[in-house]
Amino acid sequence: MKKCFVLALLAVALVASACWANTPDNDIVILFTNDVHCGVDENIGYAGLVSYKHEVEKLTPYVTLVDAGDWSQGGTIGAISQGRYIVEIMNAVGYDFSVPGNHEFGYGWGQFESFARNLKPGFVSCNLRDLRTGELLFPPYKIFTYGDVKVALVGACTPESIVKSTPSSFMDEDGKFIYDFDGEATGEKLTASIQKAADDARAEGADYVIVVGHLGEYEDVVTEWSAPFIAVRTRNIDAFIDGHSHEVTPGLHFKNLDGKDVVITQTGTKLNNIGQLTITKTGELKTELIGSVDSKDPEITAVINDIKARYEDTLNNKLTHTNFMLRALDDDNEWLIRNRETGLTDLVADALLASAAETKTGKADISFANAGGIRKNINSGDITFGDALNVLPFNNTVAIWEVPGQTILDELEHSVRLYPERSGGFLHVAGMTYTIDSTIPSPVQTDDKKYLIGISGERRIKDVMVNGEPLDPAKIYKVVSLNYVVREGGDGHVFKGAKMIEPDYGVALDAFVHYLKTFPELPERYKDSQNRFTVIK
Repeated sequence: MKKCFVLALLAVALVASACWANTPDNDIVILFTNDVHCGVDENIGYAGLVSYKHEVEKLTPYVTLVDAGDWSQGGTIGAISQGRYIVEIMNAVGYDFSVPGNHEFGYGWGQFESFARNLKPGFVSCNLRDLRTGELLFPPYKIFTYGDVKVALVGACTPESIVKSTPSSFMDEDGKFIYDFDGEATGEKLTASIQKAADDARAEGADYVIVVGHLGEYEDVVTEWSAPFIAVRTRNIDAFIDGHSHEVTPGLHFKNLDGKDVVITQTGTKLNNIGQLTITKTGELKTELIGSVDSKDPEITAVINDIKARYEDTLNNKLTHTNFMLRALDDDNEWLIRNRETGLTDLVADALLASAAETKTGKADISFANAGGIRKNINSGDITFGDALNVLPFNNTVAIWEVPGQTILDELEHSVRLYPERSGGFLHVAGMTYTIDSTIPSPVQTDDKKYLIGISGERRIKDVMVNGEPLDPAKIYKVVSLNYVVREGGDGHVFKGAKMIEPDYGVALDAFVHYLKTFPELPERYKDSQNRFTVIK
């Protein structure tokens, strides 16, 4: 590699070549990204990625660039354009292959179809299926030819996409699911779909088969749908390029059904690494993560700067000021709010509750905000519209519901079923306090799609108070929340018996902006959490 590049090599993994494979006349290099989440110029950035790609192309003619999903949401540039600007940038970067992540469905099915049409490589998936016809929506794999060697890239999407994006995207007007990802509780159906794609690719002449999946390894994912689970239950697959769980994975090694080595690799998130899988001239597979580069492509930099200039003035509008930081993530960029309360989560929940007073209904008793919808810290100093948009980038609408007290108890139980593990479905509240007894195993029962279906056993949720009074399971409460949580069943929430009484009266971001504007200076009470829930350990 040229000396102008500084390579932060996190690790290298070697996998012996498959006995059936031809060997290439030059190294085959597959560069990959995953979970960029709108980090177009963060860390290495897309401009650094393209610069690195050009350097690799000087060493071998066989270079392919792939993405393993979750690029359209997670930052201002995606939220303000509903992902269109990211498509524009990715097309300029020159991707050859793409798998949709769960966030590509977050703006609704219509926008997802727009992505599929306008992203130059389109989408590949062996398990996104139309339930009405039983047919796949996209090709299950794509074969790339490098001299005499053929490499098949199989696309695979997590079945968690249904509950970790916008569930209504996958339903018809009657609320019936019409799209699915071959997901069921045992993982057998998903595994079979990936195996079929691998076998079909081999039958078509592929010398190597690599799954490009948005599946995840261990962090906050369903084990039966994870890459390791599938790797040990399949054959004919050489490697998994993965995403979804944001893990920095230079190379995890597993034995497949034939006892052959399979490697799984993932870059992390926000382009903090570039992934590189190399098939060497001796037929070995080598995976590595590139942690830094010294130069950035000027053309891609210009594309990004031009797009940012289109909305810069709007983002810089001042809303209020804060003397302290508001946190969604810790100093290591790990989620704080997916298993704990912070001043920021209280602020967002309060903003939703306050917005109800502006409606015909007049007020609500409780608000719920899902942790997965809150995405960024706010630094001390002026809080701008751009800061607010970074915190709530998903364009979720807000409604008021009449909800039975028993349903509230059940949904709180569902919210903490994974505690102390992190969960995007963890609910933050206003107007309410409660206790989590983490010494009790979760009694929550879910179906194949991870939707709440019942509670069996001693509950973890205790001492629930609504505005200072014990919650009455028989009483009806007015609840303000995102439609993603209550109506669309995000993160497996069901809200049985909930009745909408103030439909879609606004957008969560607008409620947050309006609330921030009411303060010349953000109150000190938001500096730390307000102990809306406590934990028994």
